[in-house]
Amino acid sequence: MKDQVFSVGYRRLPGDRPRRWAPWPIARTALALAWRKRSTKLGVVLCAMSVFGHGIAIAAQVLAERVMGRMGDRDGPGVMRDVLRSVVGNVHATLATFIGMQMIACAFLLAMVAAGLVAEDRRTGAMELYFSRPLRRRDYVVGKLLAAGLVPLVTLVVPFSLLWLAAVGMAPARASQELMGLLLPGLLGAVVAAVVLTTTILGLSALGERGRTVGVIYVVGMLVLTSAGADLPRHGQAWAGYLSPLRNVQTLADAALDAGSTGMLMQLLISRPDTNPSVTLAVLCLLGLAGLGMALLLWRVRTEVAG
Repeated sequence: MKDQVFSVGYRRLPGDRPRRWAPWPIARTALALAWRKRSTKLGVVLCAMSVFGHGIAIAAQVLAERVMGRMGDRDGPGVMRDVLRSVVGNVHATLATFIGMQMIACAFLLAMVAAGLVAEDRRTGAMELYFSRPLRRRDYVVGKLLAAGLVPLVTLVVPFSLLWLAAVGMAPARASQELMGLLLPGLLGAVVAAVVLTTTILGLSALGERGRTVGVIYVVGMLVLTSAGADLPRHGQAWAGYLSPLRNVQTLADAALDAGSTGMLMQLLISRPDTNPSVTLAVLCLLGLAGLGMALLLWRVRTEVAG
């Protein structure tokens, strides 16, 4: 009998097949499928516009620093510096604001990319396909975390580093030395925001069965908590501010970057999120939210996959 497989040109690969890290194909496939959607590209454009806007603000602030450096204190000790900073703001506040504002843009993008990572696997029976091979539950969880986590990494953490690098590179020598110490504190706020976004979207996806429904609930829930966290504290309910992940992240970012006034120009262009009184309590709320999302993900995988 003629070997049809051999006749069309297929040959056995020489040697043993190379072993691959199991989570990466899971993450790569999920991201490749998400990129085919037009909504994903629109979400990326939204994030890019936020980066561009904050980049323009940082460039204006650095230019103001150069102007102040050339003028010196001819108009009195620090008078011109205070006037310019009250108008254009400072880099500290802009970088802190970027973390909070980009968190919202990234939440919309994650709702399009990662809402169905677990929910659609349950609905379509893909889990049976995944675990028909010798795949550990840990590899599946890491693959989903990698797929969702790469989104805020690329759209939040990396752009923050690029904005900081641009500010340091453009700033005069005196201001550049001051900005050097902002990288690690700022990365702390950006990474915490990325972790909270990643775990919460996957935790909600683990509870749902349709990616589109999960995405809508995620965005609406984020907006409702943000609105409640902004309105209720103004009416004497200070505790409600800690319900808002955005407000908690902004509190952490402001404290880490020692953010001051955003300036009148930035206030006209960007509606900056409010902050909570206690940084410690805000961080504990963020960690608790991330832990809840991770617990829901692990619980779902454990109940769906025996052994």
